[in-house]
Amino acid sequence: MARRTYIFAGPAESAGILEAVIEAALGRPVVREPGTEPYVRADPIVVYLGRHEFDDGDMDAPDGRPLALQTSYPLLADIRDVDRDAGRQQVAAARILAAIKADGRLIAVLIDDMQHVLDVGNSG
Repeated sequence: MARRTYIFAGPAESAGILEAVIEAALGRPVVREPGTEPYVRADPIVVYLGRHEFDDGDMDAPDGRPLALQTSYPLLADIRDVDRDAGRQQVAAARILAAIKADGRLIAVLIDDMQHVLDVGNSG
């Protein structure tokens, strides 16, 4: 099974901002196809965008505080490398998180495989 790299972001009404930041970071547009979640394809990276069903407290911040994933970070960018290169996947995720931090309008948290918080950007 491939490792998953996620960026959880918020606030809830900022999906358009998240999409625009990811488009700029990867230099590719969001693709919208009937029956699928929007995604950005920057071969070999694909970023699937949408909302998630994780609950508050499913992950802890590095300081041990439970993260309010559903309440504060309801948006999800699921970053995948189609060749299953975990290192390249994490580099792409770090680039996206850096763009989120530089933009300054979103809060975000980067999580590796729902096990490790790698970075928190513009936490609210």
